[in-house]
Amino acid sequence: MLKSIPKTLETALLTAVAWLASVSVALAQGAQGQVVTLANPLRVNTITELLAAILNIVIVLAVPIIVFFIIYAGFLYVTAKGNAQQIEQATRSLTYAIIGGVLVLGAVAIAEIISNLVQSF
Repeated sequence: MLKSIPKTLETALLTAVAWLASVSVALAQGAQGQVVTLANPLRVNTITELLAAILNIVIVLAVPIIVFFIIYAGFLYVTAKGNAQQIEQATRSLTYAIIGGVLVLGAVAIAEIISNLVQSF
């Protein structure tokens, strides 16, 4: 059994080498004066536009999530009914939701600052 594994591996390797060696070369011809244009699926032309598009998508996804977590923290406050541990958990949830919102808005501000700085040169 163990002696057949190297033999099988050797056969597979030789078969792969023979198969790769037999591939013919594709002789592609030129466009013969015709201009071929490719459609741009992203509809952005620069890295700055790409980063702005990605940031806009992140904002569109993050804002509803942040609002949801703020509402969730409010429900935690309401259902705490004076329990100190649950109030602490609600406070933590609200704090983290606000920190997330600040990070998202901060990312927008930093992107604008960098964009203005780069465009000034």
